[in-house]
Amino acid sequence: MRTQGRKHDHSRGRSAAARPAGPEVAVLHALHRTAGNAAVSWAFGGASQVRRTDGAPMLYGGTLAVQRMMDGDLRKARTPEEIVAALEKSGHSRDDAWELMRHMMSQQFPAGAAQGEFDILDSIKPASKERIRPVHKAQAAALLAKPWTIRHYTGRDPRNPPSFTEIASTYDNAAAGRASEHTNVADWRSLGNIKFTFYLVAVDGKVPPRNWLNNTHWYAEWDLEGIEDCWVSPDLLETMSKPMDADGAREAMKGVKAFRGTGKELKELLAVKAFGSGNDPAAALDTAIGGAFELKVPGGLPVKEWKKK
Repeated sequence: MRTQGRKHDHSRGRSAAARPAGPEVAVLHALHRTAGNAAVSWAFGGASQVRRTDGAPMLYGGTLAVQRMMDGDLRKARTPEEIVAALEKSGHSRDDAWELMRHMMSQQFPAGAAQGEFDILDSIKPASKERIRPVHKAQAAALLAKPWTIRHYTGRDPRNPPSFTEIASTYDNAAAGRASEHTNVADWRSLGNIKFTFYLVAVDGKVPPRNWLNNTHWYAEWDLEGIEDCWVSPDLLETMSKPMDADGAREAMKGVKAFRGTGKELKELLAVKAFGSGNDPAAALDTAIGGAFELKVPGGLPVKEWKKK
């Protein structure tokens, strides 16, 4: 899924009745976040969480699980404007990029009977916890020494650079009435990553080959190590744009390589993974990550300069 700038596109036991009564019997509370209803659970014991699709709590081995309520307005929405309206109504428009992706994907892939809720964040591994052997880091030292930047490409007019000065998320563009013809509701529904902005990684000034780059003439650029929070994965649309329940979504994400961290953490991890995957380091990222590589940043980034491609 590609985001756009301010005007252009960038061309997520036992039943309660059987449980013995006692002082630890759980009471279901109506819980809310400032950003809307959330999936919340309390562990009174060590059992795994089980949730019912009708939203009622179930107790298994001392665990009270509360199913996130299904949002009828969101599930019926067919346009970006209707989706924004549904999120504003539920309060989830105030979610940050990560929480909104989690919410929308849990709605898209609801838990079936005796299934736990799907949480996309469980499938995105912290880069800081990935073990990198010293010998592999040493092998990738020359690659790490090269300039690593992220780029956002846009602009179909080769003579005039884009006029906007911030890369805005799909959600922000739609909320401001700037949703373009390129906005794909399937992306919104299946991935929920609509408050992120999307970039290619350039290694030593080169980005991986993409056919859509032929229709762009300008790019903005940032140092990867200067990005405080981001994540990488292959393009997930083909993987997730199909009818599935929560267990199906978990299964679909099992083989996906997705990592979150600072730009510096991701640079080190990616350099090690890309080493030996090809002579072109940027193109090797596709091989290392298992598909068309994307880097995503929550929110937008300011544009200091538009560079001619």
